[in-house]
Order: sequence, then C-alpha cells, then structure tokens
Amino acid sequence: MDTNRISNAEPEVGTLIKGAFQDLEKLATQHIKLFKKELQDDAVKAGEGFVSLIIGLNILFIGGVLLAFALAHGLIQAAGLPHWAAYLIVGVLVCIGGGVALYLAQNRLKAAAKGAPKTVEELEEDAKWLKNPK
Repeated sequence: MDTNRISNAEPEVGTLIKGAFQDLEKLATQHIKLFKKELQDDAVKAGEGFVSLIIGLNILFIGGVLLAFALAHGLIQAAGLPHWAAYLIVGVLVCIGGGVALYLAQNRLKAAAKGAPKTVEELEEDAKWLKNPK
C-alpha cells in the first residue's frame, strides 16, 4: 500500500482549530497593518494642517499689527491725539482682546484636560468590584 497518498477523510478537529487560529492571527495582523497605515496617513494630514495653521496665524498676526497701526493713525488724525496716546489706547484695546482670548482658551483647555470622567468613574467602579465582588 501507498502510505503517502492523501485520503478523502475529513481533517481532525485539532487541525481545524489550528487553522482557524492561524487565520485569526493573519486577520489580526492585517488589521494592525491597516491601522498603522491609517495612523501614518492621519499624521501626515495633521502635519500638513499644522503647517497651514502656522502660516495662517502668522499672516493673521501681521494683518492685526497693520490694523492696530492704522487704528492708531486714525485716532491721531480724527481726534488730534498725540502719537503716544493713540498707540496707548490701541495697545490697551489689543491687550484686553488678547487677555479675553487667553481666558477663554484656558477654560476650554481645562475642560478638555478632564478627559472622559464617566469612563474613568466606570473603570474605578469595575476595579472596586474586582477587588471585592460581594
């Protein structure tokens, strides 16, 4: 008899389970590779967006400085104020606006820094339950 011949018998359960786990491992590996690729693509897009943001903020800053000069010169012409007084008024107004913007940003950052309080609370409850399941 030829013992090298492949039979038409059904494969053993162990072989099937081993094959299923190999397929799951392969699938998980493919998902991880896809996830890494998507993260890399998102990082590139975020970097490009950050560069655009920096350029836009610089242009906006220059425009704000020019508008402040224009406002100061307008006060000099319209109200006949001395140069120092016009620049002082405009400087105070700009500082007030910047202070309000920083205050609002601080409040928003504090709110964002709290993270996910409900999730943290649930995880703490789960940890207590695991320690004392009574």
